[in-house]
Amino acid sequence: MSGRCRWIPWLALPVCGAIILAAMGWLTHGVMRAEHERSLAESRARLEERIRLSLWRMDTLAASVAIEENQRVINATQDAGESPLVRLRFRVDRDGRVIPDGSLAEETMTKLRALLSGQRSSGDLYQFMCATITGDNQWRGNMILADQPKEAAGDPYQPADQQMLNFNERASRGKAVNRAVTKAGLEQKWGNGDAAVVLASSAGAFQPTWIGDEPFLMRLVKYGDVVRSIEGVWLDKTAFRRLLLDEIADLLPLASLEPSTVGGEGEMTLASFPWKLVPGEAAAGPEGVGAAVIRSLAVGWLAVIVALVAGTATVLKIMRLSERRAAFVSAVTHELRTPLTTFRLYSDLLAGGLVKDEEKKARYFETMRRESDRLVHLVENVLSFSRIERKASPETERVVVAGFLESLRERFESRLESAGLDLVLQVEGDPVARANKASVEHILFNLIDNAGKYADRSQLKQVELVAGKFGRRVRIQVIDHGPGIPPAERWKIFRPFHKSADEAAGSKPGVGLGLALSRRLARDLGGELTCSDGDGATFVLELPSA
Repeated sequence: MSGRCRWIPWLALPVCGAIILAAMGWLTHGVMRAEHERSLAESRARLEERIRLSLWRMDTLAASVAIEENQRVINATQDAGESPLVRLRFRVDRDGRVIPDGSLAEETMTKLRALLSGQRSSGDLYQFMCATITGDNQWRGNMILADQPKEAAGDPYQPADQQMLNFNERASRGKAVNRAVTKAGLEQKWGNGDAAVVLASSAGAFQPTWIGDEPFLMRLVKYGDVVRSIEGVWLDKTAFRRLLLDEIADLLPLASLEPSTVGGEGEMTLASFPWKLVPGEAAAGPEGVGAAVIRSLAVGWLAVIVALVAGTATVLKIMRLSERRAAFVSAVTHELRTPLTTFRLYSDLLAGGLVKDEEKKARYFETMRRESDRLVHLVENVLSFSRIERKASPETERVVVAGFLESLRERFESRLESAGLDLVLQVEGDPVARANKASVEHILFNLIDNAGKYADRSQLKQVELVAGKFGRRVRIQVIDHGPGIPPAERWKIFRPFHKSADEAAGSKPGVGLGLALSRRLARDLGGELTCSDGDGATFVLELPSA
C-alpha cells in the first residue's frame, strides 16, 4: 500500500468504530428507556387495580352502613341501640325543634345545635336542612354520572385514558350503590297516642352530606306527599374514616380520606359517601433494569466489541499482508534480476565465442551453475511456503538421524565451500526421529545457506552441525561463528518476508522467507525451530523422537 493511501484505513477504522459504538449506545439507551417505561406502566396498572379494589371495598362497606341506618326507626321514646360509628340519631320537626333518639347527654345536644345553627345563613333550621338534602343529593348525582359515561380509548395504561376508565368505573359503582341503598327506604306507621287515626308515612333513603366538617346521613319523612320531618344520623368522622381505611389497609396502607363535594365527579370520590381517596403513593418504576435485559445488552455489547476487535485485526492483517506482498514482489524481482543478468551476460559472451580462455569459460559456467542453484532454492522456498499456506501436512517416517545427515553432507559442504567455510558434523548417540526427510532437509539447507551468507567473514571458518537426543526430542543444532543475531531481532527473523526490498538490495541475497518457512515446516512435523545464544548464530531444530 502506497504511503499516500496508508492513512485512509487508519482514518476509516476509528470513524466506523465510533459510528457503531454510537449506534449501539443509542440502542442501549432506547432499550433501557423502553424497559423503564414498560415497568412504570406495569406499576401504574397495579396501582390503579389496587385503587379500584379499594374504592369498591369502601363503597360496599359505606353502603352497608347507610342500609343499616335506613332500616332503623328513629323514635324519641326508645333507644335505637348503640353503634361505634354513630354519635347521634335525631329528628327535626317543621317547627325546627331537634329531637334526639332516646336518652342523650345534654353536652352532645348542645354541640349539635351549635353545629346546625352555625350553618344557617337565613330562615329557620328546618328550611335550611330541607334545602341541604334537596341540593346535595348523592344518589341523583350518581345517576347523572352513570347516564353520561365517557369513552376510553388507546393504551389503557396512559394517564389520560386511565382517568376515563376510572370515571366509568366510578359510574358503575354509583349504579351499584344506588340499587342497594334506595331500596332500603322504610315504611312506617305513625299514630297519635291511642287515637284511632293512623297515618301511613314513608322515609326515603338516607342522603350522605357534610354539615360543616362533620358527616351526616339525612332523609325526609313524608305523610303522603307532605314532608312532615327530617331524620338525621350524626356519624363519628374519625371512627367512620378509620373503618373504611382499615378495610383497604392490605391494598393501600398509606391511603387517606378527605371530604369531598357530594356528587363530585372526581374518579377517586366514593359513590356511597362524599369522601375522596388519596392513595398515598405513586406508581414507580424499578430501581434498576431487569437481569434479562442486562444480559441481552451485555451480549450485544460483547458481540459489538468482538466484531470491532476482529475487524481491526482483519484490517491490520490485510495491511500487513499488503506490505509483505509488496516487499515480496520487490525482493523477488531483485533476486531474479541479478542471476538473470548474469545468465544473459555470460551466455552472450559464450555464445558469441568471445571467451577463448578455457579456464575463464569454466569459471563462467561455475558462476552460472551457482546462480541457477540460487534460483532453484528461491523457487523451492516459495513453493514450499505456498504448500504450507494451503495446510498440506507432510507424511512422517522413522528417520535415523546419523545416516540421514551423512547423506546430506556433500550438498551442505558444497554450499559452504562457495562461502569459504567448512562443515563439522557431529552426532551424539544414535537418535531416531519421526519426521519427513524432505522437510528436514529443506530446513537444514536453509540454515546452512544462511550460515554461508552471514558467516563467510568469520574468523573461525566452520559451521557445526550437531545432533543428539534431548529427553523425548531429537535436537539438531546449526552453529556458525559469524556476527550473530541481536536479541531484539530474534523474534522478527521468523516473520515471512521480514527482509524489505531495500534490505534485499543492500545486504545478502534472499527475500526473507527461509526462516519463516523453516519454522512452519518444523511445527508441521510436531517440532520447533528457535534461535539461541552462542558464539555467532545458533539455530536449534527439535523433532519428535521415534
